[in-house]
Amino acid sequence: MPIPMAREKGQGTIVPTSTPKGADRWRIAVTMADGRRVWRTARTPREAERIRRDLVEARELDLDPTRQTLAAFLRDWIRGLRDARHQRVRPRTLDGYEATVELHIIPALGRYKLAALTPRRVQAWVDADPGSPRSVILHRAILRHALNVAVRQRVLAYNPAAYVDLPRPRSDVARPLSLDEARRLLEATRTDRLHALWRLAIVTGLRQGELLGLAWDDVDGATITVGHQLQRLVAPAERAVARAEGRKPRGRWVRTPPKARRALGRVALDATTTAILDEHRVRMAAERRPDWPFFGLVFVTEAGLPLHPNAVRALFADACDRVGIPRRRFHDLRHATAHLLSDLGVPIEARKLRLGHSTDIMAAHYSGASEVQDRLAVERLEAAIKG
Repeated sequence: MPIPMAREKGQGTIVPTSTPKGADRWRIAVTMADGRRVWRTARTPREAERIRRDLVEARELDLDPTRQTLAAFLRDWIRGLRDARHQRVRPRTLDGYEATVELHIIPALGRYKLAALTPRRVQAWVDADPGSPRSVILHRAILRHALNVAVRQRVLAYNPAAYVDLPRPRSDVARPLSLDEARRLLEATRTDRLHALWRLAIVTGLRQGELLGLAWDDVDGATITVGHQLQRLVAPAERAVARAEGRKPRGRWVRTPPKARRALGRVALDATTTAILDEHRVRMAAERRPDWPFFGLVFVTEAGLPLHPNAVRALFADACDRVGIPRRRFHDLRHATAHLLSDLGVPIEARKLRLGHSTDIMAAHYSGASEVQDRLAVERLEAAIKG
């Protein structure tokens, strides 16, 4: 491939040279936006032409990797995601990105220029991260995701975060409640304020966010509609002010669609659970005071506010202690639903539909048949819990 000695003005030059050992090399020179002359070396004509194009494009996009720091790039990346007209990342996920960038990545690596970011430096950061293995893996995943954008924009030739060794995560083994433990839990908490929450969790297999985002408008007799989850969002400005003042940021509660759409939008309830929900509705009406804010949620605090997931986990741990069963994660109630349905011989497709897992296209298409299967599954589960 012929390499011209010079190009149009401003497009850079490629000059063939030789090393002391006689090997051919190509020198690329491009004048950047600030007037600096940037030089690079390539081994082949094809590589030289690619480097020249990348440098010219970087200059035109004002993304010179020899000048831009990782901190500046990451903040521009977050800002672009927030300002996009069509949302590409869920707000809560974006909040997580920003928190990781500001608290974990920038303090350690933000000062480095993009061009100076190497796998060795990223590995040193990974090895020094004081978080749990899962946290370390998450932090590195966010950095890799951001730098993949830099590679696609031709700001970087490769992603240095892709070439590091990660710690082995500790596996959180699910410990679902047995049928006996589920019966004891529901019997011992029968008069508890959140008995309906524990009951719904075991009977429906819904995720914690889906249960806490459940509104009374979603409850229709013997079924509930699952289409939202509860999230607490924090505005970037509030997060920055809270960080400067050394306090936790104040967020706002919103109901957002779940990440994955369920094939079965309506989940069947058994007669006992329906009656318990009716009792819970009466209890909430009796508790309600004029100063309560209105959220329309099924489960709220004694002040009428949405329940925070951390508070629910603590209350569930207390319930386990009172019943005399080993403490579990709240998510283990969902595992309990799956195991109980399996032990009762409920077909796998019916279990997947109820739990919101991916299922066959045909089962999702014929929703009438799916709802019949779901109704049979919950009736079988009700009979087993009653004993």
